[in-house]
Amino acid sequence: MRMSFMPSSPAVAMALIAFACGPAVGAGMSKQEYQAGKKRIAVEYQAERQKCGPLHGNALDLCIARVHGARDVAKAELEAAYKPSPRTDYDAAIARSRAAYAVDKEKCDEQRGAVRKACMNDAKAASERARAAAKSALAAALGSLPSSSRGGL
Repeated sequence: MRMSFMPSSPAVAMALIAFACGPAVGAGMSKQEYQAGKKRIAVEYQAERQKCGPLHGNALDLCIARVHGARDVAKAELEAAYKPSPRTDYDAAIARSRAAYAVDKEKCDEQRGAVRKACMNDAKAASERARAAAKSALAAALGSLPSSSRGGL
């Protein structure tokens, strides 16, 4: 006779899943790895920022927007890896959206007249779509959590 274990309620099933996956989900990274990641991001930022030095005008602005965006995204993704949660994932998605929008705005600055206006509208629309997608992903993730797990999110 073969017996199988089936949880009798969704709460028991969720407890079993949380117990089995808890160490893997909450592990993230150590504080030393996090600190090293922050230092690596700062060093990479400085190196990339120095490459913008010889540029002038809009090319300089575009370079700086790319470097700042890459730094902000890297910081947000590091935070999401260090403290995995729906909120940090949302923050990383918003950082990616902001970085892309800043770069797109600088690219639009090279244009003039109606072309520039259309470019800016496209950039803003893309940013709003990315933000809406991040917000719906956060809502879906929070909706799937038990209410006691939402805590400070």
